[in-house]
Amino acid sequence: MLAMASESDRHFDEEASERYSMGTLSDEEAEQIEEHLLVCEACRRRVVESDAYVAAMRRAAAELRRVKKRGRNSPPTSPG
Repeated sequence: MLAMASESDRHFDEEASERYSMGTLSDEEAEQIEEHLLVCEACRRRVVESDAYVAAMRRAAAELRRVKKRGRNSPPTSPG
């Protein structure tokens, strides 16, 4: 079940937002968030921010993998 920030405001917490953006929630949890997003602008903004962060981290990780792979396949450079 989702952790809500508090019972009174019923917003989901930052961790749930990040997990939603990463696609690691159960179907039931994702459905709960999606229903809440239909009515809550504040949580929609939080998910947009989480989506941007997750996308940036994925791009950075992919670039790091490309750089490391190129480094292994590159011929040694001679000094000088």
